[in-house]
Amino acid sequence: MRDHKLWVRFSTGTAKIVDFTPLLKTPAFAPLADEEVFRSVYIDRGVTVWNDGEIDIAPEFLYEHGVDATETA
Repeated sequence: MRDHKLWVRFSTGTAKIVDFTPLLKTPAFAPLADEEVFRSVYIDRGVTVWNDGEIDIAPEFLYEHGVDATETA
């Protein structure tokens, strides 16, 4: 998605949209400010990762901080 947002579907079937903009201010996630790096996201063993696993984020965080995708449609 645009503007550093990520659409995620969980094993429960729930789909959420997570806005990463606030996280980009932290050193750990600052490289994701580059849209190309952000778009390189992939899932590795159930964890959302970037940069060959150098950056990751817990699925629990995504679930807790995401907005139900049906609410934003």
